[in-house]
Amino acid sequence: MPTKSVSMQLSVSIVSFNTKALLKRCLASIFKFTKGLSFEVIVVDNGSTDDSAAIVRKDFPQVKLIQNRTNRWYSGANNQALNAAKGKYFLILNSDIFLKDNAFKSLVCYLSRHQKVGAVEPLQQSENGKIISTGSRHNRLDWDLTELTLLHKLIKPPSQFRLVGKDRRKTWPAEVICDAALLLRTSQLKKIGGYDEKFKLYYTENDLCRRLQQRQYKAVHLGTAKVWHSVSASTKKAGWKIISPIYTADARQYYRKYHGRLQALAIWSGMSLSNALVRLKQNFWLIVILGLATWLRFYRLADLMSFIGDQGRDYLAARDMVLTGRWPLVGIASSVPWLKQGPFFIWITAAVFKCFGFNPVYPAILTAVAGVVTVYLVWRLSNSYLSALVLACSSLAVVHSRMPYHTALIPLFAVLYLTALKNKKIIWSYLLAGILLQFELSTLPLLLFTFIKFKKISWVWLLLFFPKIIFDFSHGFTQTAGFAAWSGYRLVNFLKWGNASAAIWQYWVKFIAWGYPAMAAIFGLAALTVLIKNRLLLGFIGINLLAFYLHGSPGEAYFPLLFPAWAMLIGSVKSKALQLGVIGLCLFNVYLLISHDFFPYGPPLSERLALTRQMLIRRIPFKLKNPLEIKFSSYLDNYRYLIWWLGGREDSRANLTYTFYE
Repeated sequence: MPTKSVSMQLSVSIVSFNTKALLKRCLASIFKFTKGLSFEVIVVDNGSTDDSAAIVRKDFPQVKLIQNRTNRWYSGANNQALNAAKGKYFLILNSDIFLKDNAFKSLVCYLSRHQKVGAVEPLQQSENGKIISTGSRHNRLDWDLTELTLLHKLIKPPSQFRLVGKDRRKTWPAEVICDAALLLRTSQLKKIGGYDEKFKLYYTENDLCRRLQQRQYKAVHLGTAKVWHSVSASTKKAGWKIISPIYTADARQYYRKYHGRLQALAIWSGMSLSNALVRLKQNFWLIVILGLATWLRFYRLADLMSFIGDQGRDYLAARDMVLTGRWPLVGIASSVPWLKQGPFFIWITAAVFKCFGFNPVYPAILTAVAGVVTVYLVWRLSNSYLSALVLACSSLAVVHSRMPYHTALIPLFAVLYLTALKNKKIIWSYLLAGILLQFELSTLPLLLFTFIKFKKISWVWLLLFFPKIIFDFSHGFTQTAGFAAWSGYRLVNFLKWGNASAAIWQYWVKFIAWGYPAMAAIFGLAALTVLIKNRLLLGFIGINLLAFYLHGSPGEAYFPLLFPAWAMLIGSVKSKALQLGVIGLCLFNVYLLISHDFFPYGPPLSERLALTRQMLIRRIPFKLKNPLEIKFSSYLDNYRYLIWWLGGREDSRANLTYTFYE
């Protein structure tokens, strides 16, 4: 610690977080009205983003500035100032307080004359002239529960807690005084260890006063010294959603420290429940949208789930992974048959089978949950209920969420990728681009887009390519060098575009309103007006559509990558009439999905199971003579899996042979 100067009487500690204007007013008032004291001012900036520190350096060069890169909170930041303080007295002061007279001199004089007083607070008055009721009793569980939870709507907090009726213009001892403006002796504060940094923002003064009182010092409210206070300026900017869990955690820490684990659990439970109910009220429409998204993705899922041959191939590979312990290194064939998708979805399906069993619906439950999570993340990224509603109800998005296929998880990772880009997280952006490449090879342009955004490359995505690299050592490097060669071939043959425009239009129609191109055209025009103003979505959608053109004949598996971006475009329309139209579109999509049994690809799972059971009913033991051998082609891998799951016998891993009556 720096050596304390004998001549320095007062150190003023001000913690600042995004209160530039208020901090400037506070500092100006201190230097204008504080007379007859030798003092220093220490400002600890807690990672502000509003140039608060720059204002201090420019306009108040005499102030000691400590600039934190991250938020050390109220307790940690004041401890930093305490370590740097040279004054005999230490004044803790909020940046939203200002002076109109020489209040600091009155506080110092009072504390110097009263050796049994450990801390003193001034009278606080709001800018509208109202006296703020600082000074209180020590917190009790019943008092806090009636004040800090929704119980306050039913039970009025007791008047003795906040010392209602006390004349704040007079001087009197209090059990707790407010550390928005609190004077202590620097040496005594250091002896008790400064602030307990387990508290971030709340109960800090309660803890300080208790520790002083344990050493037989009093806390006093001094009504003859006055400061003006714009209450909770920093916390109001942070917002209730950020502050409420901090308040809850600090309350729990206080009760655990002074009243035991049981009371700590009680206050934490009460405040957490209250916060949850408030969040429910604040996010009512989000809850409705997520409820609708959940219903659309789970309604009759076991009956109407699509289950095509390619899904069966993944299921069989995942089953073998669970039963044999051998991890497949590649996934299903892409549109170029010798190029394979990554194995990630097989691994995920195997994990589901391992944990819950081999029921074919279980992976669909996972993809349906992922679809709901994606709706929530789109809301978080776009801050738009309308965007979340579009994705929740889009026909094509719902169909893919209900279909446990390697494309089903792509929208989830796509919105995570967009979030990483928006937050300028280069490692996460490349990592998520690499993950998407393992689900679908057509997402390769994202690596280029990431490079364009950051102007630098990270090779972290190559870590996700290791399974294919290992596979290639025994397969002629078709999946690595072959993929690179094929990509180059498509690039130099860009004039052979094929029918990409028709494919893009086809899947846009399915996303907007399956089977209704006129509606898709209307909302497509509306989306274009938004797209040209959103650089992130313009680049993301543009580079992928360009790649689809270069490919020439993009398939449906290419388009789930665009679902979150398309939803954000439609949900960002500004016209009230269009917004009402979007809501109507979403309701119409709900009708379409229900009336068309969620547009299954071929017979739904329930029908395929019925057919499979009919085959197994006619099954006879293998040892009977004259059996009829039935060998399934790969496009019937879905039936191969269902027969195995329902009790059929697999004679070899290459071909399934079953016996039936002729």
